[in-house]
Amino acid sequence: MVPEAPRLTVIVPAFNEAIRLSEGAALLEEAVGNGSLCPEETELIFVDDGSTDETGWRAEELLASRFPLLRVLRLHDNAGKGAAIRLGTAAATAPVVLFMDADMSVDPSQIPHLVKAIGPADVAIGSRSLNESVVECDNMHRRVMGWTFNIVVSSLTKMPFRDTQCGFKAMRTPLARVLFHLMQVKRFAFDVELLSLARQLQMEIAEIAVHWCEVGDSRVRAFADSVEMARDVLHVRSRREWPHLPALVVTPAPGERRRSQSRAFGDIHRSLGPNFPILSLSEDQSMVLLPLCDPLEVQTIADRLRMLPTKLTVRERSLSFPQLMERTPFRWIDGESGGLVVGLQSGVSELTIRAPVGGWETVRSRGGGTNEVSLNA
Repeated sequence: MVPEAPRLTVIVPAFNEAIRLSEGAALLEEAVGNGSLCPEETELIFVDDGSTDETGWRAEELLASRFPLLRVLRLHDNAGKGAAIRLGTAAATAPVVLFMDADMSVDPSQIPHLVKAIGPADVAIGSRSLNESVVECDNMHRRVMGWTFNIVVSSLTKMPFRDTQCGFKAMRTPLARVLFHLMQVKRFAFDVELLSLARQLQMEIAEIAVHWCEVGDSRVRAFADSVEMARDVLHVRSRREWPHLPALVVTPAPGERRRSQSRAFGDIHRSLGPNFPILSLSEDQSMVLLPLCDPLEVQTIADRLRMLPTKLTVRERSLSFPQLMERTPFRWIDGESGGLVVGLQSGVSELTIRAPVGGWETVRSRGGGTNEVSLNA
């Protein structure tokens, strides 16, 4: 029996992969067989990035019978790996989204190790540069290209990661939606912008060791893609403008204000699912962020919230990037245990709230290294 909602969304972007898709499908089958993937709880989103062969059709043929939650999405033209994952993220319905390359250079049996890091962290990235990692690659030119690119990224962005380009990453879906809404880089260097934005928004990022195996017939063009990636990294460094985030400000109607905010959080969360961040603005006012939503979707969601049992006043607005930055860092309110885990300079503190709810809170530390926190915006 297929559950109402999946626990994990796996996004696989692909461009002209029809010939070697059978190898990737076999690895996914092995991951199911050894218990690394549960097909009934995994939403597999395969994004055909404007292929000129039968990639999309082949994915359906090979994977539909094994993965009942398979979805094949298609871009009309080749838009780039970042654009393909953005489309998959907009369609994801599970609380955690993971993306991996179609060549399966990281075996899908390693998925549980990456997902396990989500909880303590907001974003988990596979890294080929950790001491525990295993890299099988005989192409010295590709190794040198990777080392050089990571040196350039480190010097220009000041990020501490030694491997930004491993195509094996996972994150909380609400955060993934925010990041991909803000991002502009669509091709190979999109990972750099993704991690740069995540750091600016004070998200916790974990690096996970991987076993990476080079697969032949690489889609990377040594000179052309290197030039484009370098240009994109410079763009990430110099960028000063970001799109606004559509949002809804939600306030209980006058007769409902005696109810606790957790009740409103819970109603909103159950109505929208786990994929939209909810910010606390005040004791009785919340903001639902709607990244990757067009105006019609925003209006539809607003109408849905107005029909909830808890009577709410719902107003549309937008949030600029500086306004979003003012509300960082975000911390997850655990919808199962009802505990709010708050990151502090001096460690981690857990606050208990009355009822299990879902959403995001703005958390700030008062003073230098004290354990006091302010739960307001």
